[in-house]
Amino acid sequence: MAIRIEEKFQVEAPRERVWAFLLDPHKVAACAPGAQLTEVVDERTFKGNVRVKVGMITASYAGQAQLQEVDEAAGLVRLVAQGKESAGSGSARASLEARIRPVSDSATEVEVVADIDVVGRLMQFGRGMVQDVSRQLFRQFVACVKQQLENPEAAAPPQAGQPISGISLAAGAARSSLGRLMGRLRQSDKGPGKQS
Repeated sequence: MAIRIEEKFQVEAPRERVWAFLLDPHKVAACAPGAQLTEVVDERTFKGNVRVKVGMITASYAGQAQLQEVDEAAGLVRLVAQGKESAGSGSARASLEARIRPVSDSATEVEVVADIDVVGRLMQFGRGMVQDVSRQLFRQFVACVKQQLENPEAAAPPQAGQPISGISLAAGAARSSLGRLMGRLRQSDKGPGKQS
């Protein structure tokens, strides 16, 4: 099941610092919830693990990420990652494009487009739930990146490789899914021939 995530965020840090951060696999992996960098194969290829727990289901993926394109002048990074479930037949594949542009001398906008394809046990929660969980994980990643770049002296180093807290993610995703459902129900109540 393919999922697309498109997000923009602004960091109060100069473009050069944001660029250096995005190209440092140790820093990026430390901010990615549930991720652990296990090996730097070369300057563009990395191996690692991701562990996700949602409700009673825990899925661990081992895989590899590769920088497909790095264009500093354009502020563009393209990455492809894929992994297999450690205990099961599931798999995950992601392609990610990140673009950065300076907003000012001390602020940078980051735009990310990710296409994620997950097969396996996690998909029993359904597309909407997985999409909501993915967005929440991305928000956690952004919060960590901002903390590390905007206030590096005060920022505690992130705990790399910690499993993702599935209960709070599932609860947040359920609230988001319920909100969408309620919105659709309200829209259907205002359908043709109905007055509000």
